[in-house]
Amino acid sequence: MDFTTVMGVVGTIGLIWASVATGQLTQVFLNVHGFLLVLGGTAVAMLLNTPGVLLRQSFRSIRILFTGNAQDTRTMQAALVKVAEEVHANGLNALRNADPRVGDGFLTHAAQVALELNDAKQTEALLDNEIIQELDKDNEVVNVYRTIGVLSPMFGLVGTLIGIIQVLRDISNPEQVGNSMAVAITTAFYGILLANLVAVPLAGKLRVRFWEKYLMRRMIVETLTELMKGTVPAVLERKLASYVTEG
Repeated sequence: MDFTTVMGVVGTIGLIWASVATGQLTQVFLNVHGFLLVLGGTAVAMLLNTPGVLLRQSFRSIRILFTGNAQDTRTMQAALVKVAEEVHANGLNALRNADPRVGDGFLTHAAQVALELNDAKQTEALLDNEIIQELDKDNEVVNVYRTIGVLSPMFGLVGTLIGIIQVLRDISNPEQVGNSMAVAITTAFYGILLANLVAVPLAGKLRVRFWEKYLMRRMIVETLTELMKGTVPAVLERKLASYVTEG
């Protein structure tokens, strides 16, 4: 459970509740047409901009925001040192019994590659290429939310411009100008809120989670290549310490 994400969601709900309870968030902010324009316009633009597969991946990735990665770097270090001790005692064939839960199965896959190639340089090159390609795909998922963060304020501005046109059309009726201008401005408010309270924070947290996953997979690759070179567990543990992030 990622408590910072949960606290952020609870904090957002609390702010909205406090705004309603104190009368700061009144009915003047309720602009259904503006909300639909921002949400619908952003959704249509994303459909035109982004392949469906990437959109589905981006929606599924929201789970990571609340659960975090299965392991952290410190847990990964301990698991890999244990693997190193087994290899040191029983040889590389001990990799066949690698725990499939470590690295969401990446350790098992990497161990199979290492045993098949039986060459440290080739193993490292192949696995590094795989994790870099996956990191590139993960960055595209992050870019989906960054794009939403760019588009939603623009559609809010479009709604504001439409509202201002209506204001100018009714400018001869002073009683309507105030309400029409308020409706026009709330559309921009929705766009800015969607960008800065949803899209940009999601992109930032996902970027951190994907980078953590990259670090842990890089730890696995370095562990296997070092073991193939004959590095002892104590030395390997010190090398892996450089990957460990606090907290």
